[in-house]
Amino acid sequence: APPAWAPLPGAAREIDTVARLFAPGRRTVVTGREATESQLAAADRSGDLRQHRYLLIAAHGRLDAANPMASAVVLGADAAADGYVTAAEWPGYHLDSELVVLSACETGLGKVVGGEGITGLPFALFAAGNRGTAMTLWQVDDDSSVRLVAGLFGELRRGASPAAALAAAKRALWRDPATRHPFFWAAMVLYGR
Repeated sequence: APPAWAPLPGAAREIDTVARLFAPGRRTVVTGREATESQLAAADRSGDLRQHRYLLIAAHGRLDAANPMASAVVLGADAAADGYVTAAEWPGYHLDSELVVLSACETGLGKVVGGEGITGLPFALFAAGNRGTAMTLWQVDDDSSVRLVAGLFGELRRGASPAAALAAAKRALWRDPATRHPFFWAAMVLYGR
């Protein structure tokens, strides 16, 4: 049996906060028991997944340092899928996104391969058609993660590039004495453009 994953109370707040930044007809929100690997695959098959400029996935991440292509985003499981969307599986998806934000712990880690750069989730999402990925390098605090991701999407909505949006969101946390320490804002990095 797969391990039990602890609830992520900040994930629901994060998704709700970001969803409110976009008009109802311009967003798709999938949460709770509906956020399964099978649902993601169905959105891919229907072509809906490639219609999104930005994707936010607030979930657990599983790092496999020995085999980076087994690193995964953890969604819900059902009879058709185990819930682990691995780096080996992502290239089979069809994205046309400017930015995927993986708001999960340690999703940005991978293995440096000579001549290829970092393998794992960043490379896999690029192979799927995504141009930029914001990911975390270590376990993150729920409250500061909500603020960071909401700030990032707020800047994107105002027209900032992904790099400028992430930098502005980080600076906002840095300016607050309660979240000034890099632990609260430095974990998220941008791969791609």
